[in-house]
Amino acid sequence: MASRTRILQFLYPAFTSIVMVILVRSGLLTPLFLIPLGLLGQRGNRTEIIGTALVMIFINMALSFFAIGSDPAAWKLFLADTLYVSALTLLFVVFLIPGIFDGFLPFLRGTYRILLVSFIGMLFLLPVFLFAMGDNGLYDLFKQQADMIANMLKESTAGDVVQQSVIENAINADTLFILMKSIALRGGLFISHVLFFGLSAALSRQSVGNRWSLRVFHVDFGWIWILSAMLLAILAGIVFKVEVLEIIGWNGALTALLLYFLQGMGILSHFIAHPRISRGSRFLLRTLLIVVLFSPGINAIVLAGISLLGIAENWVSLRRPHLTGPSSTPGM
Repeated sequence: MASRTRILQFLYPAFTSIVMVILVRSGLLTPLFLIPLGLLGQRGNRTEIIGTALVMIFINMALSFFAIGSDPAAWKLFLADTLYVSALTLLFVVFLIPGIFDGFLPFLRGTYRILLVSFIGMLFLLPVFLFAMGDNGLYDLFKQQADMIANMLKESTAGDVVQQSVIENAINADTLFILMKSIALRGGLFISHVLFFGLSAALSRQSVGNRWSLRVFHVDFGWIWILSAMLLAILAGIVFKVEVLEIIGWNGALTALLLYFLQGMGILSHFIAHPRISRGSRFLLRTLLIVVLFSPGINAIVLAGISLLGIAENWVSLRRPHLTGPSSTPGM
């Protein structure tokens, strides 16, 4: 029995590290590669979790090493990519898995840990972008994609020579690079890391004793001042043409709006979870909400409305305890 327990203690971390490597190298499922490590964190001890992370890093590095062969141009990108994946894995272990390094920055609660980890992780991605931008093969790939997009748009405007000419001159590899850079700097990189770490941490904390729920998610009141300051920074950056100020403003404003959106979702989850609403009705309401959120066009209005609902809770208590019994006040 003891030998079987020791075998299982070895197999769980080994299996987890292999699944993580498969996910991180899959492409489409790469954003999910930290979830198995988080699930192991629910039952494993510190040694198992740290060992699993290190084994995964070693296997991924070895596979990348053999994949690039003797191509000298790929070595810099290989080093940057493996450094980035290794950094994300170690940051997740140190900051976000409960019970591993809780004594490290104990004053920093969950939301702020995710924001800090996202910022550090984003910095490790910068070398990947720098090396990728100088890769002629990647530029050729973007050029092909730009041509494909331009052809699709031209086909959609068949017969209109003016629109076809505008599309042909406006969409190319250079304009795509400029657009990607603008989106990445103005919140794309940081918010994507926040979502990556936040979802990984939330999905890996779904055990019965340590379940994470939007219903209890609250944003500190000070974030309304941060949002106001960031909106002013965006306006000042545009008016006075100070790009750095505009970039800081977009990152801060989108972060605050994301947190308020989550708070708004928590309010909706609170109302949907009312005891008087049947399970079938809850399922239908949640399904409807998901469909609306992923419906192009209308989802922008819904996203804005939910964020405003989250902002409103700064001044109005919207999550009062559900009352199912008779009122204690006569006549009510």
